[in-house]
Amino acid sequence: MKDLLNIALCQYSIQWEAPSGNMGRLSAMIDSFVRTRSADTVPDLIVLPEFFATGFTQDLRFAEPPEGPVLQWMKDVAGHTGAAVAGSTPVMDGGCVRNRFYFVWPDGRYDYYDKRHLFRMSAENEVFTPGTRRRTVEYLGWRIGLNVCYDLRFPVWSRNTQGNSYDIMLNVASWPASRIETASLLVRARAVENQAWMVFCNREGESPDETYSGGSMIVDYTGRSVGVCEQGFLTASADIAGLREFRESFPVWKDADIFEI
Repeated sequence: MKDLLNIALCQYSIQWEAPSGNMGRLSAMIDSFVRTRSADTVPDLIVLPEFFATGFTQDLRFAEPPEGPVLQWMKDVAGHTGAAVAGSTPVMDGGCVRNRFYFVWPDGRYDYYDKRHLFRMSAENEVFTPGTRRRTVEYLGWRIGLNVCYDLRFPVWSRNTQGNSYDIMLNVASWPASRIETASLLVRARAVENQAWMVFCNREGESPDETYSGGSMIVDYTGRSVGVCEQGFLTASADIAGLREFRESFPVWKDADIFEI
């Protein structure tokens, strides 16, 4: 168990439908950032926005196979930096297109979550197939939930169980500037109601239909926004001791209604 987990969110302007260019730029950003960190602030976890390599496209030409170039790039970055890398990309799997959120360990292992709630207001539900399972991974002793953009609006799907199934929830997003205040409210609400750290990684820049202003957040289990923004990264250290102490001293979760979905 690592008591302090160093988290770095990469909030950047994604070039539309240019995966090679975006991954090249990200490689340079991440390498420069990691090289300048002191030993005690080197990131353990690097989080990237939703569709970080392409922007929020629905063009099936950019849906790659499950073991495609984007996943390989994530493995390379994780191996090079010694940090886990998390982010989503469109994937064609078994004849279905998924908004797939990969979590890649430094040793090259990976797991994934397929976005459950598809944003019908941009017809995402007409192109992509929804996921059917929630997913929690374990890394350095931390239990980490995976969640994508629009999922944030659905508290039942993000709900922590009575046994506190996750310590941190990651949400990677392409959340437009016009609704970013809503995202801020929802991120804090999910952190408070689930007594967990909440990590929200959003993009900047423009797509053909939207403008994005960032607004990435790292929020603790009391709903307090923490972190420092530097070199295009939002960073914070999540502490497990404080989380456990708070859950013991203020055990709201023991009174939660019991149900299954």
